[in-house]
Amino acid sequence: MNGRAIVALAVAAGVTVAVGGCQRNADKQPEATRTIKVNPTAPRPGSAAPPMRAPQIKPPLAVAQPPADAEQISGIEGAPQGTIYIKRLVAGAGANPGRNDTVRLNFTGWRTSGETFMSTTVRKRPVEQSLARLAPGFAAAVASMKKGERAMMWIPPALGYLGPPTDTPETTVYEVELVDFEAAPTTPPDVSTPPANGARTASGAVHVTVKRGTGKDRPRFHDLVTMHYSAWSSSGRLFDSSELTKQPKQTFVFREPPGLEEVLTTMVVGERKRVWLPAGQIEMLPTTPAGALCYEIELLSLRAMHAPPAVPRDVAAPPTGAQKTAQGVFYKVLHPGTGTAHPGPTDQVKVQYTGWTTDGRLFDSSIVRGEPADLTVNRVIPGWTEGLQTMVTGERTRFWIPVELANKNEPGSPKGMLVFDVELLEIRAAPPPGPPPGAPAPPLGAPPPRAP
Repeated sequence: MNGRAIVALAVAAGVTVAVGGCQRNADKQPEATRTIKVNPTAPRPGSAAPPMRAPQIKPPLAVAQPPADAEQISGIEGAPQGTIYIKRLVAGAGANPGRNDTVRLNFTGWRTSGETFMSTTVRKRPVEQSLARLAPGFAAAVASMKKGERAMMWIPPALGYLGPPTDTPETTVYEVELVDFEAAPTTPPDVSTPPANGARTASGAVHVTVKRGTGKDRPRFHDLVTMHYSAWSSSGRLFDSSELTKQPKQTFVFREPPGLEEVLTTMVVGERKRVWLPAGQIEMLPTTPAGALCYEIELLSLRAMHAPPAVPRDVAAPPTGAQKTAQGVFYKVLHPGTGTAHPGPTDQVKVQYTGWTTDGRLFDSSIVRGEPADLTVNRVIPGWTEGLQTMVTGERTRFWIPVELANKNEPGSPKGMLVFDVELLEIRAAPPPGPPPGAPAPPLGAPPPRAP
């Protein structure tokens, strides 16, 4: 199954697929990433032969059709077409989970042929996920359950996917036990409409103060901050939250969307603000709703970092007279080096660098982190691999790397042509093949990171 497919596959045990960036910060700790969980044993709908078959479990009821006494639920938010069927097997007690609450589930999933494609018996512990991050049909069925309840549910294709299915869609059947649930952060009462008295940033974000802070300093755009956040669609659906996962996010301010970057630079530690971002500031992913979004962010700490170089005046395009490599990387030597040798494809190099998009937006800098980057020449984007081999030790060069030699507009990465100032500090010959026993794996050293 693909990452956008059937609900259960978005939460089940298995491989963690990063859909956001993961770049070393100044403390060499990975920043928080949003993830989609997919089951490595689950077959693709319509595929002839899955690479690994899930353990087969006999369903408690026939799965080809829902029983005549199954309840029907229709008119589901976000997917008005289609009806789910639910047959309650064991009664629960207490309240129902809310639309954004985090649930803990045991479940097994079958095709209508009776083939098991997934089960939590593989991981032997419940899975945990926000209902807001599950496909609409599955979420609606679970929201109708009470703690301790066990039920069978039939989810039609129109309600069983997080986005347009990329494989042959099909009805899926689940036996689900609602083990427990935890309340989500409270949805703001004005989630859909920013107040008229809110402050407005240059990019069009509107913000109001929810709680005043106790700090005195405000982060600069290149500083490192730790923050908690929750984010809702205009309809009030929670689609992302560090508060829900209890894992604060550490990030450089410039790595946030423009509106959040602008608001963060107005805050002090301890302050909490509600922010309305205009449509288009967040790159669309399968779990990200379209339209304007509402965030609440709380600044937990800040760490002052080194200021980056000024944005180059010729950042928008390579100037007349810039040289060009065989593959199409433009470059201009800013400061000549003292070395004579050029690095080879397998050599390791130490560099200082800063990267901008052609509109002058900073997206990464070893100078900000205060730490040169160590990398292998042929283990970075193609434009870097070619550009580095034009340099000598001590040289500082500006590169304009076309999109096809950069990140190819991949989701979560800086888009279009990328501009880098690179200073080559050191060249080291490639190490002998194979690390010695017990040695850590060499760093990937990909300087152009994926944006958060």
